[in-house]
Amino acid sequence: MHKKSVEAMTPPAVCPASKAPTASTPPASCPVSHTKIDAQPVPEQKEEPSVFSKLNPLNYMFQTISQERAPDQTHALPTEREPSSIPKGTGDGNWEYPSPQQMYNALIRKGHTDTDITAVEAMVAVHNFLNEGAWEEIVDWERRFSKGLKRGWEVSKHGEKNAPMVLRRLEAQEGVQPEPKLVRFQGRPGEMTPRAAMLQVMNWIYPSYFEYVWA
Repeated sequence: MHKKSVEAMTPPAVCPASKAPTASTPPASCPVSHTKIDAQPVPEQKEEPSVFSKLNPLNYMFQTISQERAPDQTHALPTEREPSSIPKGTGDGNWEYPSPQQMYNALIRKGHTDTDITAVEAMVAVHNFLNEGAWEEIVDWERRFSKGLKRGWEVSKHGEKNAPMVLRRLEAQEGVQPEPKLVRFQGRPGEMTPRAAMLQVMNWIYPSYFEYVWA
């Protein structure tokens, strides 16, 4: 009797509870990784180039002007470009005028869809003629005034009839000066020339006279 009670109080050599981890046993380490997560590279978004970045800074036109026929174009236009007498500022030849096809494409691109296609060749011819005349005026002005107003007055004071002769005489004494070159084309519609400003003031002073002249 006494022996049995002692055996009952003696603990077993092995713990009856299994020490193997069960599903409910927490893991030995934290399930959340504390290591630094590598940042995924963000794909670069390519910005669409602006319209101005596509323009040639020398003439503010597209680098390549299409010679293709416009949609619904009913009349064939020449694609040959006429060279001008205006030297480029870069020294690689003269500027070229747009072809009639390029002129028509530009008009359509700007919204002038009602342009008479049969008149485009004449428009280009007038455009080129006016540019050549304007360049002749610029060259003549540079020949007279590029070396100062005093020299320009010496040429001009004898009258327009005698100015070419006086100019040739001065150039023979001084030596022929370099030919002017056109660095870039740039329209400035928002800037008024002195002559235009003077005519506008005269129109304010004498409106009836100018209305009659320009009618």
